[in-house]
Parts: sequence; C-alpha cells; structure tokens
Amino acid sequence: MKELIFSPSEFAFGYSGCKRCYYDLKNDNLRVSTAFPSIFSKLDRLQKEFYHDQNTDVLSANIEPGKIKTDYEKLQKSETLKDKKGREFILRGKIDAYIDHRTFYSIIDFKVTDIDEKKIELYKTQLLSYAIMFERPNEKCLKLTPIKNLGIFCFEPEKIQSVNDNPSFNMKTQYYPIQRDDDYLFNFITEIIDFLQGPKPSFDEKCGLCNLKKNNFN
Repeated sequence: MKELIFSPSEFAFGYSGCKRCYYDLKNDNLRVSTAFPSIFSKLDRLQKEFYHDQNTDVLSANIEPGKIKTDYEKLQKSETLKDKKGREFILRGKIDAYIDHRTFYSIIDFKVTDIDEKKIELYKTQLLSYAIMFERPNEKCLKLTPIKNLGIFCFEPEKIQSVNDNPSFNMKTQYYPIQRDDDYLFNFITEIIDFLQGPKPSFDEKCGLCNLKKNNFN
C-alpha cells in the first residue's frame, strides 16, 4: 500500500461522509476537483488579519491569557506516526491560528458555520490531528510543545445593518473548546486504515458523485 498521508480537514467530510468516495480518493486518487470560492479565501484572510497578535479575551474569557498568532502559513507535516496496529502514516495540513501562552500553546480553528455545540464532535479529529502535527513534526517543520488546549471559533452571519449608509454584516461568534484525547485520534485512524485496506464499498445511492461514477465509469 502507498504511503498514507492524511489531511486533518478530510476527516469531517471525507471518511465521515461518503465511504465509497473516500475509498476511491485514498486508494485510487479518484477525485473531482472543484474551485474553492474566492470569497471564502478572502474571508479567511480578513479573519487572520483581524485576530493576529490580539489577546485571547477577544475570543473567549475562558481561554487562558496569551497572544493569538495567525501568520504561520506553511504546510505542516508530522513525523512518521504509527496507528494502533503499527501501520505507518503521516499527518499534513495547515492551521488557522495558534496561541502562545509563553509556557504552552493552544490551537484554534476558525469556522464559518452555524453555531451549534454539535460542531465539537464534527471537528474533533481535525483539531486532535493538529496537536499531534505540531508536537511531533518532521525535522523541517515548526514544533510547538506542549499543546494544552484546542478549540474552534465559529462565525455565523446574523444580520445586515447599515454603517455610514453602507451595508455591513454582523457576525455572531462562539468559541468551543475541544478536549485533548490522543488515544481517541489513533483509534480513529486505525479504523480508517482498516477500512482502506478492506474491500471496496458499494456506491452510495444518496451521493451525487457516486451516481456520476456509477453511470460513467462502471
């Protein structure tokens, strides 16, 4: 089997989404490329510019004091890791922000989404992966240790109001902490590798991409 490289962001909507499409992606590199709307890239840039070097209380009063850093834009890569069955894999991806508390660090991910506590479970493996990537990087990447806290900071558009006769979005925000649990992550990745080394699953009739592949490639 080829070297397994996992992007933390693929867990929420990849493996946890359509199993057949995820299997095709990881084993056969079969993917459909779609352009990422530029407006989201611009929003990402504006978020990072606004929060960079600010104190943590701008996110939540429940976060220990520190400075928010959003200027680390390099692709981060872990050292070679092993799952619960001794199989090797690598984690690779980019973060939105980390917090420097002087004696420890936190990693924060910005999400433009509905504010809902269920988002904690949805993005849990993504944030857990980021912690491992930075505590156990390869020799060319930034090392941050210890990483004590993880969380997602959600932005939900609430209303449009007039500011100096110009329309302005009002964003509702909410910070959700995510409990560090490395054992949970490694069990999750072991489950994924078991799946990828198993038989190819059937097409999912509820998946539009599966229906496209079924009609054109089989």
